[in-house]
Amino acid sequence: MEDRGIRLFGRKEKAKKKSEKKFVDLNDYQAPMYAPSDARVKVVEVTSYRDLKPLTDMAYRGNILVLDFSRFAEEDSVKREIAKNLMEVAKDISGAFLEVSDRLMVLSPSGLNIDRSKINYREK
Repeated sequence: MEDRGIRLFGRKEKAKKKSEKKFVDLNDYQAPMYAPSDARVKVVEVTSYRDLKPLTDMAYRGNILVLDFSRFAEEDSVKREIAKNLMEVAKDISGAFLEVSDRLMVLSPSGLNIDRSKINYREK
């Protein structure tokens, strides 16, 4: 019976010799070159809620936005609403959003973190 089972399924062949390992020099391969990014640092004076759409478009294109809110009063609700929306944009693109002062905010794209510590050099 065992003999018959072997014939049905065939005999085990001896394991083939392992093929020789081939050395691959990684210096022969070049990493793909990507075109330079169109991302820029954009300094924008925000004047109204209508500016939100172009700001959002610039952020989604990977630009760094330095936002000047000096035309708004300190506790203006429109300024707060724009900032809130831009925080959501930063979250959507895995970027960062920082309010530097009452009048200056920064939004950066994914992969570019904002250092939140202020550097103050004073001569003695």
